Amino acid sequence: MSSRWAAQRDSILLTGRLLGVAFTLVGAALAFALVFLGVGVFLFPACVRSLRAQAAGLAAAHAQTTGVVIRVPVLPVDDRGGFVARSLHTWRLLTSAEFWRLVRWALFDISTGIVLAIVPFGFVGWGFHGVVVLPILYLLLRITPTEWYAFIPVMSPSGLPFAAILGIGFIVFGFMTGSWWLRMQGRWSALLLGGQVVDLRERVDELATSRAEARQDAAAELRRIEQEVHDGTQSQLVAIGMKLGTAEALLDQEPQRARDLIEQAREDSSTALTELRDLMRGIRPPVLADRGLGPALEALALDATTTISTQVDVQGRLDDSLEAAVYFAARELIANAIKHGRASRVTLAANSDATTLTVTINDDGQGGATLVPGHGLEGTRRRLRVFDGRLIVISPVGGPTSIRIEVPCGS
Repeated sequence: MSSRWAAQRDSILLTGRLLGVAFTLVGAALAFALVFLGVGVFLFPACVRSLRAQAAGLAAAHAQTTGVVIRVPVLPVDDRGGFVARSLHTWRLLTSAEFWRLVRWALFDISTGIVLAIVPFGFVGWGFHGVVVLPILYLLLRITPTEWYAFIPVMSPSGLPFAAILGIGFIVFGFMTGSWWLRMQGRWSALLLGGQVVDLRERVDELATSRAEARQDAAAELRRIEQEVHDGTQSQLVAIGMKLGTAEALLDQEPQRARDLIEQAREDSSTALTELRDLMRGIRPPVLADRGLGPALEALALDATTTISTQVDVQGRLDDSLEAAVYFAARELIANAIKHGRASRVTLAANSDATTLTVTINDDGQGGATLVPGHGLEGTRRRLRVFDGRLIVISPVGGPTSIRIEVPCGS
């Protein structure tokens, strides 16, 4: 019932938004008329920015309330203040396909879209009129009935019960179908604002961005491996060579000391081999390479310092790079939950079907995890985006935290 009440509230708020769009559109039209007098080149871009901001606000509201995704066109931007620059910017706006898509949305959404938005509250309000307002007017205020309520003539008090029954039907209909009308309004707005060209452009931009990010991550990973080899294994191998050279020189004169150096060199070689294996495990764990993502996630849970319950149902083998990306993302999320979230209980669930691989990590930690640029979760999200993956974070302050990885895995 709470969601049905929320739909009534959202109906009022959405109608108010669209009325604001109507006023802004009128202002933009007046500013356009002043372009030919020179004043409009300063006013018109500001009105268009306001119109675009209202479209973005509508998109955010629908994403939160109805789940409908609306792509808002990206307009040319120019903050320079000179008359010539403003004139050129106005011309770029007027010749931009995105601008006319925005105008199309504003024109049709304030005419047809506003009807879809107001229907839920309209039915409830009209039902309230039949159930409450009419009896007050005709029974308490003693006003003579002289109107039609929908298709029922209310010409005397005897017509009030029929109006009340119809009013109850309107109220029930408004509550039961409110969310549906709002979703239809969102899809109508998405149709007006979007289009295949916009989707293709956004897809191209996303691919270009993810490709650049993948190159940056690969370069950073190579630098990390190079640094670890240089500071660790390489230094130890150099030290082993120096000890063996010294032992060779002392072998005839001080054989005991030479044996000690050889023993130290053997221990150092064992340490270097262990570090090299750890480094290779960090690049691609053997269990992941040999048995696949499912067993690797279960092994990851067993190696954690906190008890982790698992529900893993990943069928078959996936692409090697995809398995590695999801494995390391899960490892990082578990480490964050234990180290930063101070979780005492962690659950890991993973499953796959013909199209999607989903990994969910829940913990009872202190919460507050956010996707902040330059921080760990954003880096994880960026690496998953290379595979068209998503990272969904639900982590209120105080916990609990739920983070879900969704990656397409179909052929």
